[in-house]
Amino acid sequence: MKIACDIPVSEVMSFPVIKATKNMSIYDIANIMTENNIGAVVIVENNKPIGIVTERDIVKRVVSKNLKPKDVLAEEVMSKKIITIPQNASITEAAKIMATHGIKRLPVVKDGELVGIVTQSDIVRVSPELLEIVIEYASITPEEKEVISLDTDEFSEEYINGICENCGYQGRVRLYQGRYLCDECIEEFEEKEE
Repeated sequence: MKIACDIPVSEVMSFPVIKATKNMSIYDIANIMTENNIGAVVIVENNKPIGIVTERDIVKRVVSKNLKPKDVLAEEVMSKKIITIPQNASITEAAKIMATHGIKRLPVVKDGELVGIVTQSDIVRVSPELLEIVIEYASITPEEKEVISLDTDEFSEEYINGICENCGYQGRVRLYQGRYLCDECIEEFEEKEE
């Protein structure tokens, strides 16, 4: 018998994944989300995940800027620093990745190709005790900040557990121009500077 925490993500993930291409309009992607009652669409190229568009991305990068969804492409809105997990990884590993990176869903891959998606809800449904990891991470106050060093090509800076001073997001933030910001806000500021 498998202990709930040792269950591979392939046993709890949703599949097939609702996906889109980078050239689809946000209008079409929003309709896909509505029709399928989902909060995100994985953007793929040759069935390999290259980004993800979430409801939050649409609100922050399209609606709040009063852009026309039919005129905005997925590649302009998607989070490009997509974090994936192998299908044979455990749900404990998935929960830790979600907590560390402050995300709610992980595309699941096999040999780099998209085979599913696992969400916090999927994990909690089969292993409620893992919810504590996510709750504990989200409840960290700025006074309890802990440095996290991520050794990947995408995240080579030092991060702390804290609150984004721009949007209020609680989780992984880093110092950017004198303020602690989440990756999404940093990305927005960098886009404005270009």
